[in-house]
Amino acid sequence: MPNDITTIGISGIYAAEALVAATESNITNASNPNYSSESVNLAAVPSASGGSAGVAVVGTVRAQAPFLNTEINDTQSTQSYDQAFSQAATLAQQIIAPASGADLGQAVQNLFNAFTNLSSSPQDPTLRTLAINAASNFAQVSGSMSSNLQATADNELSSLTPLVTQVNQTDGQIAKLNGEIVAAQSGGQSGAALLDQRDALVSTLAGLIGATGDANGNVTVGGVPLVSGGNALTLAATGAGPATSLQVQLTNGNLQIPLNQVGGTMGGVLAGAAAITNLQGQMNNFATTVATALNTQHQAGFDLNGNPGVKLFQIPGVGGPISLNPAINTQTLAASASAAGVPGDGSNATAMAALANSLGLDPAYPQSYPAQAMAQIESDFGVTAQNATNSQRQAAASLQSLNSLKQSMTGVSLNDQLTNLIQYQNLLQASERAVQAANNMTNFLIQELQ
Repeated sequence: MPNDITTIGISGIYAAEALVAATESNITNASNPNYSSESVNLAAVPSASGGSAGVAVVGTVRAQAPFLNTEINDTQSTQSYDQAFSQAATLAQQIIAPASGADLGQAVQNLFNAFTNLSSSPQDPTLRTLAINAASNFAQVSGSMSSNLQATADNELSSLTPLVTQVNQTDGQIAKLNGEIVAAQSGGQSGAALLDQRDALVSTLAGLIGATGDANGNVTVGGVPLVSGGNALTLAATGAGPATSLQVQLTNGNLQIPLNQVGGTMGGVLAGAAAITNLQGQMNNFATTVATALNTQHQAGFDLNGNPGVKLFQIPGVGGPISLNPAINTQTLAASASAAGVPGDGSNATAMAALANSLGLDPAYPQSYPAQAMAQIESDFGVTAQNATNSQRQAAASLQSLNSLKQSMTGVSLNDQLTNLIQYQNLLQASERAVQAANNMTNFLIQELQ
């Protein structure tokens, strides 16, 4: 009988020590957002008589919310995507609609106004100079806007390099943890702390590239593997500009990751750069369309020397920046509609000014005047930028709520843990007393038998 009590008491001591250790770990990590509360699984040890021969420590487990983890990672991916896209779109919006200085819409309106003024006094050198200056400014604003948008898109894509490095470093850490977790669990340990670390790293990848992970630590993006067991694959960004792509390097070839499947910050960067490039194309097309129409009308007129008008703008190619024709000066500006250059004949300047009221001058906006078309381009992109900002805020709020919910399920409650600690310490003391009582009984029996 004393031996049974001793065995039961010792098993109780082991169990109490395991409970106290888990509780102390919980208290120590209470402020760690990536820590999951740990608990000890116990099981009764049956005796030969059918009763209990004590208690056994089955193992330590962590609190989990796997479905919630998936939702958190998806939301983290969305929030990071929207944040990166919003930042890129905001920069582009500041270029096309600056807080100070003329935008392209104002520049084209100033140009039409200059020709309106010139039409009333076509031989006035001051008005001719102002019209030329307005045309030059229109070309300069267009070119500057285009180059700034290009630089912004390029800068966005350049940020992929450090992001790819982060992804590859994180992949390597996850692969290493996968091996350590398998080794720990094979040795009868739970690997709870290692699992917490892996979950945090998978969440990091979700925020970086929209990756998803399974229960075994395998990670994919758009169906393309990034981590397979203990092997981390290498991500690389290839190409430049609109031709930029992401691929995973394999021994026997490379796998392209569908860009429409890339989430997180990298997805937002790619989408932001593409949106800016598209905006640049719209702005260039608008400037080219206006310049082409003005060129056509200018060539229909005559300059002060009675010569036919030349092109007002140089248009180097599709989507290229326009520039004022160097041949244009106060003498060659074709404000007249007749070769005779009759004094007061500013009818060609009038016709050029009338283009301001030409519907569908920009084919992309068939129901709009030029200034309205430019305003619509700016407005449409502004809505895109604002929608991304609103979406980012909503995702951030959802992420906070989900993390709070997860914390309530898997986090550490100090009040509960302190209560448990007292209870487990009492259990430890009780088990020690049971062992001491068994020892006392044994010593008494030995003395009585002597």
